[in-house]
Amino acid sequence: MKNRVTLFILIFFLAAVSVEAQMDNLSNMSAKWVSSNTRNTAIDGADIVNYNPAGTVRLSDGLHINLSNQTMIRRPEHTFNLGAGEKTYGQEGTDKFLPNLYLSFKKSNWALSSGAYISGGGATANYPKGSINTTLLGYSYLGSATPAAYTTLSDQYLKASSFYLTVPLTFAYSLSDKISIAAGARYIKAFNATKAGLTLGGSLISIPDTPVSVNFKEDASGFGGVFGVFYQPTSKLGLSIHYETAVKLDFETTDNKGSVSLNPDGTKNRRDLPAVLCTGISYKLTDKLAAAADFNYYFQKNAEWGTITSNSVKYDASDVAGNCYTAGLGLSFNATDALQLTAGCKYTAFLYDNKSLYYNKMGLYEVVKYDNLNIGFGASYKITKSIGVDLGFGRTFWKDADIKSLKANIPVNITDKGYVIAVGLDITI
Repeated sequence: MKNRVTLFILIFFLAAVSVEAQMDNLSNMSAKWVSSNTRNTAIDGADIVNYNPAGTVRLSDGLHINLSNQTMIRRPEHTFNLGAGEKTYGQEGTDKFLPNLYLSFKKSNWALSSGAYISGGGATANYPKGSINTTLLGYSYLGSATPAAYTTLSDQYLKASSFYLTVPLTFAYSLSDKISIAAGARYIKAFNATKAGLTLGGSLISIPDTPVSVNFKEDASGFGGVFGVFYQPTSKLGLSIHYETAVKLDFETTDNKGSVSLNPDGTKNRRDLPAVLCTGISYKLTDKLAAAADFNYYFQKNAEWGTITSNSVKYDASDVAGNCYTAGLGLSFNATDALQLTAGCKYTAFLYDNKSLYYNKMGLYEVVKYDNLNIGFGASYKITKSIGVDLGFGRTFWKDADIKSLKANIPVNITDKGYVIAVGLDITI
């Protein structure tokens, strides 16, 4: 074991690790999106407050409300061998609640919109039997304690969550029947929580078993701008673009309750939410069938994410991560005046500068980030003229991947699959 994992690397790990169940800049922020994967040119629900803010002036006059919730079932696993046999650890449990609320009041040629939704995070990394990070944490103690003091690890666990609560306020104005604009701001309050632990045992010199734990929270808040344009040259064609500025988030550690304080209370950890440019195009192929395409580009390299140290050299974490993008295609079919069927897919590409180096800092073996394909389908049904319901199902696919752990100098095999069930309600007053 000590030949594979040097004491120096383990001590470095002990000082640096912070596992965050964080997926920056979420796309799945409404039930309508889950079923279609394309909402950047939509003009048929209040969730476009987020996806097409300039399009809110195309809603009917009155107050529009969109409320939805998503239940996510994620099953990432990672497998590794530190010299004592192959180990596999996996996610357990279900993220039952990822709620979103959007409000838009439209009158004549203007609209005022707000709401509350989760723009980042939205998930919990739950590893009740531990992970590669808890194992390395334990090995650091085995390697640094009194010789022969401890020889075994047991009762490993890890649970980390992250939620970026976002409240927007945007104003949209129709310059003509064909073009409208929007501008506004959004406030983000972000919360991270990390709990992890293990028990050191098997002492050869009669030292009692010793539990080791970390338990702390982090929070941050910030403001950003939102700007959008929607262009509809004909009744069949829609074009949109909107830009969300980066939001500075300087997380502060609080409420340390573990036996080990990796990040003492008051420690600052910068993790901005990156800027994003969202574009879309939609076209009515027939009176009943329409197609849409979205493309979003996330400027991660321009965000401040702290540093990563490897071989005594410091690197900007966001530069190592690189930018990323999503590309989506969707179809909608009006089966009846009340029933609309939707389906779509989205490909996400992470443009890493150095994937192994990035995984060195973030603990992403538990909450993986690499290229994936999402497929969704669902339906919207008008119960009355003013009330509608949305139902969406999604499945995300990842290829199995080997990502080297630089801390342990070993390959880590990652597999993942994810499902989402979304239910929404549309109300017009």
